[in-house]
Amino acid sequence: MSTRRHLSPRMRRTAVAVVLAALLAALAGASTAGAASATSAASATGAAAATAAGPPAAYARHPPGAAPAEPAPPSYRVRKGDTLTAIARRLGVPLDRLYEVNRSVIGADPNLLRPGQALRAPAPGWTAPVNAEYRISARYGLPGDGWIAGHHTGVDLAVPTGTPVYSVGPGEVHSTSTEGAYGNHILIRMADGHYVLYAHLDRMSVAVGDRVEGGTRIGDSGNTGNTTGPHLHFEVRTGTDYGTDIDPVAYLAKYGIDL
Repeated sequence: MSTRRHLSPRMRRTAVAVVLAALLAALAGASTAGAASATSAASATGAAAATAAGPPAAYARHPPGAAPAEPAPPSYRVRKGDTLTAIARRLGVPLDRLYEVNRSVIGADPNLLRPGQALRAPAPGWTAPVNAEYRISARYGLPGDGWIAGHHTGVDLAVPTGTPVYSVGPGEVHSTSTEGAYGNHILIRMADGHYVLYAHLDRMSVAVGDRVEGGTRIGDSGNTGNTTGPHLHFEVRTGTDYGTDIDPVAYLAKYGIDL
């Protein structure tokens, strides 16, 4: 015969409390493990997605050889009563430079402005390759068998021998040479990644590695190499090699310089 032991109410309450505590502890442990597992899985999934998508946008680089986009120079629309002097003061640019880059819009007389004319402000640190009267004797892209590329790769500015030639913007002298069809010529790597060639020079006053700014005098125009008369051959390239030319007039226009 077995003997059944009866528990007092107090002992029953204690036993229930112990069981409930054990159950709660077990549930808490399962919840923590599940959260850790979910966090780990989410981290792994996120890492895989990031790897597949490539580096974050903040670390994206420009494609090889591509130059960072340059901001367009500010512009101004002429209003009734405006003068070029007042506009130059408002834009914070030299009067002569403002007229220089807008000569084709304003005309021969800088005092004759017409309401509605759109003027461009020159970009700081950029200038024309010559600061003298010139005639364009050969435009960019002119077709012809006389050029290996099948077209004229630059723009020719007819100026007298000895006319000062300036770097159009900031950069570093990549190379100089006295040989070949270009005669005395200088190639400058610009700060925006392009290369600018100045050819048929009479004199060169910079050396490889020299830093230049817009307006730095780099030499004098001449008649060296394969020419039909004194002029400056101005060429813009995306690389150092012949045949990588782009429109030099459009290139300078991006910086507010009008050829």
